[in-house]
Amino acid sequence: MSTDSPLDPENRRLYGEMLRPPMGYVLDCAAATTYSLDFETAMVIPATLAFHASESRAETLASPLALLEGLERMAGRIAIFCEAGRIQGVPRQVSRLCALLEDTVTEVLAPKGGAFHPKLWLLRYRPLDPAQQVRIRLAILSRNLTKDTSWDLCLCLDGMRGATRIPGNEALIGLLQALPDLAANRSTPSRALSILRELEHDLETTGWTLPPGFDTIGFSVNGLGGPVWLPAIGRSIGVISPFCDPHALTVLTPKYVKAAHLVSRAEELALIPEAVRARFAQISVLDDLAETADGEDTEADPADQQTARGLHAKAFITERGWTTDITVGSGNATSAALVNGSNVEVFATLTGLTSRIGTVSDHLSPDRLGRFLRPFEATEGAPDDASEAAVRRLETARRAIAAARFVIRCSEKGTDRQINLELRCGSILPLGNIALSVWPLTLGEVHAVPGAALLAGQPVGLGTLALRDVTRWLGLRLTDEPSGRSQIFSLGADIEGLPEDRTAEILRSIIDDRGAFLRYLRLLLLDIDDPSAALFGTGAKTGWASFNGSFEDTPLLENMVRALSGDGSQLHDVARLIERLGDAQGEGGAVIPPEFLDLWQAFRAVMPRKRARKHV
Repeated sequence: MSTDSPLDPENRRLYGEMLRPPMGYVLDCAAATTYSLDFETAMVIPATLAFHASESRAETLASPLALLEGLERMAGRIAIFCEAGRIQGVPRQVSRLCALLEDTVTEVLAPKGGAFHPKLWLLRYRPLDPAQQVRIRLAILSRNLTKDTSWDLCLCLDGMRGATRIPGNEALIGLLQALPDLAANRSTPSRALSILRELEHDLETTGWTLPPGFDTIGFSVNGLGGPVWLPAIGRSIGVISPFCDPHALTVLTPKYVKAAHLVSRAEELALIPEAVRARFAQISVLDDLAETADGEDTEADPADQQTARGLHAKAFITERGWTTDITVGSGNATSAALVNGSNVEVFATLTGLTSRIGTVSDHLSPDRLGRFLRPFEATEGAPDDASEAAVRRLETARRAIAAARFVIRCSEKGTDRQINLELRCGSILPLGNIALSVWPLTLGEVHAVPGAALLAGQPVGLGTLALRDVTRWLGLRLTDEPSGRSQIFSLGADIEGLPEDRTAEILRSIIDDRGAFLRYLRLLLLDIDDPSAALFGTGAKTGWASFNGSFEDTPLLENMVRALSGDGSQLHDVARLIERLGDAQGEGGAVIPPEFLDLWQAFRAVMPRKRARKHV
């Protein structure tokens, strides 16, 4: 039996490390699915991929120039699909940059009325050496694209794209094929469609390197039609699931199961009848000392998520005699995930000899996962019925709003790039005793307007904004008037009449002085073999606040010469930057130093002709 359990919490891997390209490779494209999402995480990931960085989320968010360049460089290569109405509605930092995610994030709804719940990354890495093969990485997770630090699981697999078809990935291909038709409030952007089609093709010829001890792997997706997948039932079963219901637990424990173990949350277990709990020989919860902050699937006000703690990992262990299965993925032990298949879920099942993989008891033993657990006491976790009823009312209203089509109409007001916004809803939505307020996400809730007229089919004015603050993202608050309980979230709308130079205005608002321009140039000209070296030097202005045309105090000239000797793509990025900034003015005069423009003309005259990025 292996002494290295895949379910041991000591076997940890950072999220950014999981996505970072292998040495000698760069990200070519990626697709992700998630139930919930926060904008900060969605912005940090492109910076992580662009700069191969492993620094903390907080450090990355404190570098707006790095975030901007990461989004500029990578957002067009990433397609993210999340449940409509499950985007956090209060960006803590750099909310203006959220606009650069408008075509990266697509909101979707499950076709059978449940939750769109899969958590998956599929990434393609292009080799710098053309003689090397293209690499594909698959990550199947229990974690959402949010900042939570709860106990989660991830299966990360690497493979090489081949020349012949390899069976086994059909379920994953089917998920990618289904995504465009699930779009909730607008059509899937064309660049996301292109990414999906290319990755579907890649999966047809990709085989995976399995973790030690496992012989086979199988993938399953529920909620898209067809038979509903359920974990195999053996003589012993272990269920790790933060959410559960009586029917699913009964299905998972037929009479011939000799031993069943359940790990869940106390508040969930308190709702399970004693007769169902009695089917399990061992019931555990995460020990209080092992718990961490958790942004769980049932989201409350973001401020509440700072103190929530608990289990979020999902796994099923089936011992069948000679072999043992370990299934990881997004699905809980609930009817929606495993019985009626109303949720869209993704699973990966690894199989190996029990003598090498271990039994259910082995994986939950005190020297492995069990050291973080304690027995469940039937007296703990009693639910608050009134609070649960309010949550259900709010969830019903949220789903109705998420399925509606909202349109923001822009009209330019005056000559100083001020934009008037008017919001319409394509449906009349009676929400009963649920009140709605809505605001432009970049301005915050202090600019919220009541949504009653909007839900009655009338247009609502959202105010007049500077062009750089205009985005299709809305902030919304739903309030259950009987209880006073509320939920905040973000929703995307179609946007009409948006001036084409909005992105350039955002760029001008961040690169707002000569020092910021020169620091941003440093990012554009980074050596791709060592991109992290300069990433977090972008915050300090020392050595960058002035420009005398000689580059004696900066490495810019050397970097530009190196870029000129390569394929010229970095210099074309510089050309685009100069065009978009134009004659922007900041503290001390022109943002682009005139001396730099003089030197730039020499480089522009000899730089290679721009070539379109090739997909491989």
